[in-house]
Amino acid sequence: MRLFRRRPLLTVTQFIVLVIVIGGLIIALDLNRRAQAGRLVGVNEEELRNQLDLEATRQVELQATLTYVQSDDYVASYARDEGGYVLPGEKRIVPLFAEATPGPPPAVPPTPDPALYARPWQAWWRLLTDAPLPTR
Repeated sequence: MRLFRRRPLLTVTQFIVLVIVIGGLIIALDLNRRAQAGRLVGVNEEELRNQLDLEATRQVELQATLTYVQSDDYVASYARDEGGYVLPGEKRIVPLFAEATPGPPPAVPPTPDPALYARPWQAWWRLLTDAPLPTR
């Protein structure tokens, strides 16, 4: 009986080349993934900067409003305008509005009926030609 020696599936050189190709493919895919992630980093940066500037401006406005609301001038104006308080020696004047009764609405003139002044040939002219009526 003769034993056949089986040939290996891959030689040592083929195995090393295969490992190098697979390693290169993994490295290339990882570099591509990192490059895409790097491109996406600054995509909305300008929009975020604009929104940040807007919110910083809003914060300054709110801070100014807070300072005004906590001042004595605001309390005095609120007391006079909304609360109806007056200082000693002042007189409060309240305007009275006289309400007028509304009158009847004006009569709308009736719209003229074009059928009263139209002739049959004018209707046919408009239907057949879609053009304005000829002048006489």
